[in-house]
Amino acid sequence: MKKNLERQQKIDQIFASQSPAIERLSEGFHYILNQQMDESGREIELLKALGDREQVVKEQIKHSLLQHVLSVFNDCYFRTIGERWEPKPIKESEVRDE
Repeated sequence: MKKNLERQQKIDQIFASQSPAIERLSEGFHYILNQQMDESGREIELLKALGDREQVVKEQIKHSLLQHVLSVFNDCYFRTIGERWEPKPIKESEVRDE
């Protein structure tokens, strides 16, 4: 529960920053997708330990799909901006008052 609250606060911080909209979109998308990939990776390890091969394969497919989605987004970002996306730290002073 605490972890979900921390994630939501991070997402809120990303989207409340004063960064340009494309940066907020990119940062938020990457953060959320990376969280999903981390969870999927942990799930794969758990399923392997349990010996559930069928579920391992399903989770590996999901994980591969998430990686592909991220690569498609990165390609679109590069084509739009002309440079590779790099995470930018968000400072408290950059958070917008809404």
